[in-house]
Amino acid sequence: MRFMWGKKEFTLMIIPGANRRTVRFKLPHSSLYIVPSVILLVLIGFFVTIYLMNTYSHQTKDDMQRTFDGQERQLVNQITLKDNELEELQANLIDLSQQADEFKLKLEEIKKIDHVIQLMTQSEEPNRTSKKLSAFNETGHSSDVGGNEVPVTSQDVTQLVSSTKQGLSTLVGDINALLVNLSKSEARLQEAEYLRSITPTLWPVMTHSLTSGFGIRKDPFTGKPSMHTGLDLDGELNDAVYATASGKVIEASFDNDYGNRIIINHSRGIQTGYMHLNKMLVKRGDSVTKGQKIGLLGSTGRSTGSHLHYEVQKNRVPIDPTPYLITDRKDER
Repeated sequence: MRFMWGKKEFTLMIIPGANRRTVRFKLPHSSLYIVPSVILLVLIGFFVTIYLMNTYSHQTKDDMQRTFDGQERQLVNQITLKDNELEELQANLIDLSQQADEFKLKLEEIKKIDHVIQLMTQSEEPNRTSKKLSAFNETGHSSDVGGNEVPVTSQDVTQLVSSTKQGLSTLVGDINALLVNLSKSEARLQEAEYLRSITPTLWPVMTHSLTSGFGIRKDPFTGKPSMHTGLDLDGELNDAVYATASGKVIEASFDNDYGNRIIINHSRGIQTGYMHLNKMLVKRGDSVTKGQKIGLLGSTGRSTGSHLHYEVQKNRVPIDPTPYLITDRKDER
């Protein structure tokens, strides 16, 4: 290769060797500046491109790393949150299982009470003996516990869920059946309470001194046999006289034989009478409750002294009040 210089151009000759044709290239003189400049620009562009690509690659890598780190932290936080929620759910499940066991115990207590109610309401006559039913026993957990900390497995949790679910299903069935029984028991209790309130079991005076019983006796004025249709109860003048059962006053008037008298209708064919009163504290049409003060003891009408003539009638037929007098006024409170 050989250069031949001219004024405005130069010739580039390529001599491949002997017996071959020489190749000539005529180039302008300015190509000496242009070609290197172009080559230099190409090299500069190449290196700049490599630099920019490398910079972009690092930025992309850093962005991806930051994104990955953020997602990783987010996943770690979510996993930690889920673990905490799972532990809380397990703790709540354990509490629920314990509460279900406690509820079973209380349900048994309710069943016992329901059984007692059924026994109490079997009899139509009030019972003198009062029984107090204890409320649910408070079941607490001791704070003195211990033992090794053993991790809970998924199988343990699954078994606890299954047993708790089965126990709660059983409790729901028992509760539904018990609600039916309690509704019936409530109706029986209301009926028993109503019967208790209208049955004249209360003593009409505080003293229990009987001066004349029910049945045939000698008339205190004529000495002839006569039917005594009630009980004569001794007492002091103006002693309190109480209604022996709840009901409605159907008579509060003066009678020549019985003096000031009060007759109370208790429904179901039962009536009670309070005779020879010194003063009547209720009037006809009044509703009275069992144990209410209705008059003052006296000796009005055909009487030999201060006393209360007390009668019980069933379907308007006088009956002996003695079997009914089983409750003191203080026992009614």
